[in-house]
Amino acid sequence: MADMTRILIVDSYPLFRSTLRTFLSQEPDFQIVGTAGSMRDAIWSVGSLDPDLVLTDLRMPDARGVEAVAGIKRHYPEVIVLVVSFQKEIEFKQQCRDAGAAGYVVKDAIHNELCGGIRAALRGAAFHGADADDVMVSQYLRNSAASGKGRSPLPA
Repeated sequence: MADMTRILIVDSYPLFRSTLRTFLSQEPDFQIVGTAGSMRDAIWSVGSLDPDLVLTDLRMPDARGVEAVAGIKRHYPEVIVLVVSFQKEIEFKQQCRDAGAAGYVVKDAIHNELCGGIRAALRGAAFHGADADDVMVSQYLRNSAASGKGRSPLPA
């Protein structure tokens, strides 16, 4: 039997935690060791459950934005943190990465993308979801047009 990846799910919505637990439990190499609904509970759970990876949202009753990632990494720097959020802006994803997140998956991602993000993070590869390329191209084109540095490098 292959090594199981121990995962802690952190989200303020019980239904979302339960749904993630159900989906991820179907993967033969994932073991869901627990869930938490607040940053305080997440930090306690990391210490007591010893997960390999924390899958966390950024909106909690006691933490906002990248505070969630930074709080976990400050107490447990060896734990891999993968963010799952509705935010799609590349700047927001970069802030999470700067705070120590290994990657970022949007909540409307499909099951395979989430599992791919988890596996990429475990390998040490940065993962920012399938939509990241589209967002980066759009922002590049918008910035190029705004700066007057010429026209789009893409065919019309």
